[in-house]
Parts: sequence; C-alpha cells; structure tokens
Amino acid sequence: MLPIIQIGPVVLQTPFLILIMGVWLGLTASERYARRQAYDANRLSDLVLIGLVAGLLGARLSYVALQPAAFDGNLLSILSPTPTMLDPLGGMVVGILTAVIYAQRKKLPLWQTLDALTPGLAVFFIALGIAHLASGEAFGAKTNLPWGFNLWGETRHPAQIYEILGATASLVVVYRLHAAKHGPAGVFFLGWAALTAFTRIFLEAFRGDSLMWPGGLRPAQVGAWLVLAIVLILLGKRWQEVQTPGTPETASIDSRVEP
Repeated sequence: MLPIIQIGPVVLQTPFLILIMGVWLGLTASERYARRQAYDANRLSDLVLIGLVAGLLGARLSYVALQPAAFDGNLLSILSPTPTMLDPLGGMVVGILTAVIYAQRKKLPLWQTLDALTPGLAVFFIALGIAHLASGEAFGAKTNLPWGFNLWGETRHPAQIYEILGATASLVVVYRLHAAKHGPAGVFFLGWAALTAFTRIFLEAFRGDSLMWPGGLRPAQVGAWLVLAIVLILLGKRWQEVQTPGTPETASIDSRVEP
C-alpha cells in the first residue's frame, strides 16, 4: 500500500493521482477507438470532460449537503481541493445526468457513443483497482492460501490484485471478441458491461469489507446480478433488432450527429 507520496512539504494522495492517470489514459484509448470507428473524437472528449466536471461539482455539493457540520464556521473550505470531501454516488449521478443531457442536445448516436466510451471505462476500472491497492481499500477476506498477504495482522486475499486482473481480463476478452467478429453497434459496450458485472459477482466473495445483508447476501453481488440480467436482455434485443428486416442497424438518442 502507498496511500500518500510526500515530495518535500507537499503530500499527494496516491489513489487520487492514479485515478487521474486512469481518466487520462482511458480518454486517450476512447479517442483512438472513436477515430477508427469514424466517430467524432472531439465530441466524445467534450462529453467526457463535461461529465467529469459536473460529476466533481456534484460530488462536492452532495458531500456538503450530507455533511454540513464539516463546514461549520469555514465555508471557504467548500472550495478545498481535498478529494476525501466528495460523495462518489452523488457525483456519479450528476455526472451521468449531465452527460446524457449533453448527448441529447448534440444528438449523439446512443450505441456508437457507448461503444466509443467502452475502452476508457475499461481502462478506468483497471486504474480503480490499482487505486484500491494503493489506499488499502477493498481489502480481502482472511485466507490460508499461500498467495495471501499480511494486512493488519491477518493473512488476506489480495482482493485488489484480483480486481485489477479481472478488469484487465474483461478488457482483453471483449477486445478479442470485438476484433474477431464485428457485431451491431452497442455490443462492444454491452459485452464489456456483462463481463464486468460477472467479474464483480465472482470477486466480491473474496472481499473482506463488503456490506452484508441478513442471510449472507452482499448488496454488491445483488446489484451486479441485476446489471448482468439487464445487460443480457439488452444484448438479446440488440441482436434481434439488427436481424429484423426493416429495422435500422443503429439505435440512437437521435439518429444523426449534430455538426
């Protein structure tokens, strides 16, 4: 684990730096994919950056709303760049809604846009696993297996490494399948989403910090099962759409891209 990097008097949070690098590398990967698919890479970059900025603002405002006592007597601290004072769920909701509104206004094609975002999302999920490894979050359950490592006085599963390997495997598999046989627009994204959900279902069993419901149910696994079911239904419908005579090959938020 390497939660911080100290350079003289400056202390940098390693996980935050890793996530920033993941966003940059992911956006680069998505832009390259978009150009190969004759998709407007500049419009894609605008979509991502607008979503990120809105997400960061939403995460801070959500944190302020949930933790107002943290800012009593020091309202200027709301503007502090401290990454720990963010609400991830609130930021994600605001960021996604803003991106959807932008996509609708610019009439971006739905499935092609999701496909173009897929390489970036896949790279970011790998970076997220590395960030968890650096911070010590998402740690593993106790184990007697020889590859376990000592953490807080217990031998534990290297759950963060499993997470990194799972995200990498999902990216490699879906890229191989996509390269071998081009399917309809949207299949690249849906295939990656299905693999990611399946990986989460499997790897969650090795986590030592999971929330637990009565009966041993894990909310993260339940959510992943729900996502997997929805994605598989959409995959089936997507193939059905393109095989139905008279049905356009690509569904979209609006069928054309505004210049």
